[in-house]
Amino acid sequence: MEKIGLYIHVPFCNSKCTYCDFTSFVPKASERNQIIDQYFDALHTEFNQYIQNGYKFSVESIYFGGGTPSSVPASHIETMLTLIKSKCTLTDDCEITLEVNPGTINRESAIQYKNSGINRISMGLQTTSNSLLKTIGRTHDFETFQATYKLLRDIGVDNISLDLMFGLPGQSMASLRESMQEIIRLNPEHASIYSLKVESGTPMAKMLEKGLIKLPDEDMEREMYHTIIDVMESYGFYQYEISNFSKPGMASKHNLIYWHNQPYLGLGLSAHSKLNSVRFANTNDFETYLSIIGHKNRSIRVEETKIDTLEDLFETIILGLRLNEGLDIEKLNQAYQIDFEQKYHSVLEKLKFYELIETEGQVVKLTRKGMDLSNQVFGAFMNE
Repeated sequence: MEKIGLYIHVPFCNSKCTYCDFTSFVPKASERNQIIDQYFDALHTEFNQYIQNGYKFSVESIYFGGGTPSSVPASHIETMLTLIKSKCTLTDDCEITLEVNPGTINRESAIQYKNSGINRISMGLQTTSNSLLKTIGRTHDFETFQATYKLLRDIGVDNISLDLMFGLPGQSMASLRESMQEIIRLNPEHASIYSLKVESGTPMAKMLEKGLIKLPDEDMEREMYHTIIDVMESYGFYQYEISNFSKPGMASKHNLIYWHNQPYLGLGLSAHSKLNSVRFANTNDFETYLSIIGHKNRSIRVEETKIDTLEDLFETIILGLRLNEGLDIEKLNQAYQIDFEQKYHSVLEKLKFYELIETEGQVVKLTRKGMDLSNQVFGAFMNE
């Protein structure tokens, strides 16, 4: 029985944000209910195929991501969880997360989520500034977010993660500090705080090209990042990964599965998986996914790669270095039958010289400067 994290992609949204390049879309109102029903039927079929093919899973975490999972009827989430529980073993401390956007749930649906087993909510806030929320295409304002947050607390949800972004168009240091103070006041258990990355082809990329918006320069973006770290840590949040902060013992179990390079299964449109040293991904075409799911001679997979030992080692290194706990050299040596310090001697010396990594006993970790230049660190290992 393989221990895994289980990801379920829900591609539906009520609207698309200007920066979003995820596989998600807004169904036509006249087709919405039918399309959502068809999609969840397909999810059930896909999951059942793994069980029918002899897979036995011990599930450590379940994550409903998107899209906006809270934009579909709560009964779909409940039914999916019921199916998983009937076919798999869930660990006693299984973390079950639902992504929620402010204003997309009410008291009835929130209670239904909680009763169905959801024990962690990840809510997209992005910023507390209403003007910035409009700029990035969010449909909620900060007041709506506060109402949703209060509702979740009122019904007893005791594990809430907030998503925030910095480096937003027109964002000032004062605006960022205001957002950080509001986060501290709300006192969530976890926060994921990312720098805005403008993806090509998005509405925001086109706005940037036309000069309609302007992003903070690199120096200000880095100042924002360091301010976030200092504020969060001063109020008892531990930075356990480059972009993630939590109260003690409240780090995301699901994300740690990725960063520890452990097995995971993704269900649904564009979902990625890593099982039995094979990495694979589903199609991101909605019609294709619906039309061929369940066919014995056709596959929804569009990518499938056997991971060799060297590639797996590299992934373990770069994923592990994202974590503030760093890389345990002894564990790496045992797992991959190598002498890590000998194999990467020149890389380690170079990165230490430039103060991008530091060694504490048998642990290698990024310095704060190394976090700023993490891609260069990862590239150094890749090129060795």
